[in-house]
Amino acid sequence: MVGGLAAVLAALLVAIALVTTSTGEVDDGLSTAQREVAAAARAEAVAFLTVDHEDMDAVVDAVLAGATGDFAEQYAAQRDTLVSEAVRTDATSTGEVVALGVGDLDDDAATVLVAANSTVTNSGTGPEGQVRYYRLRLDLVREDGRWLTSAVEFVR
Repeated sequence: MVGGLAAVLAALLVAIALVTTSTGEVDDGLSTAQREVAAAARAEAVAFLTVDHEDMDAVVDAVLAGATGDFAEQYAAQRDTLVSEAVRTDATSTGEVVALGVGDLDDDAATVLVAANSTVTNSGTGPEGQVRYYRLRLDLVREDGRWLTSAVEFVR
């Protein structure tokens, strides 16, 4: 079952409307809406994967600036836990989007799949850190002219 899901995800990443690189290069033939959604998803994914035990309030605020609905409420409710765990473990994480694809897109909603890597350091990794690989599905909605993330899900 997991292998089948991975194959479907890989096929979907190849077939979706938009693919970008870690440098943010975007296909020139994209619509304005696709570009806007891609930029919003990229920013939110990087914010979501960022951890800085020295300034977690700014990290949480960055995620919440691009969030809405249940995702914003759930993430805000975890603020104290996120901050205390980052400080307790001396955690840092620097996320990088290596590819993304805009799937479903209409005037008010979009689904974006993101492949991202993050270099994580904490009290257990040592100073060199560890690279972690993430695959995320972000659901975005347009509110007041901005694309905001309403859900984030880890996928395989």
